[in-house]
Amino acid sequence: MPSKYQQGCVDVVVLDERLTSDNVEEAQAALFETLRAGLPQVVVDLRAVRFVDSAGLECLCDFHAACRQRGGDLRLASPGRLVTDVLHVTGLADQIGTSHDVIAAAGEFAQ
Repeated sequence: MPSKYQQGCVDVVVLDERLTSDNVEEAQAALFETLRAGLPQVVVDLRAVRFVDSAGLECLCDFHAACRQRGGDLRLASPGRLVTDVLHVTGLADQIGTSHDVIAAAGEFAQ
């Protein structure tokens, strides 16, 4: 089950081990609830995520677009090696900002 907290004035959503078609609805619900409740500046903490499939990638793309439509942005924090490789192979690493940890990702909004 995804969890949420704030890092300064940035909302952080922490995802579970897998971001797949099996649990993407839970992730979407947590992400979009965060977007409705606060600023459109969100960090998704991928530290625990070990596997992402096409449904998970679509979820991240849709959420990124929703943040941008509201004048904000999405940053990904702490992706593991496999998730980083998938983001690069699919080209999402070029579209969605990625940082090595949550503090660095949240700090990107201040620049």
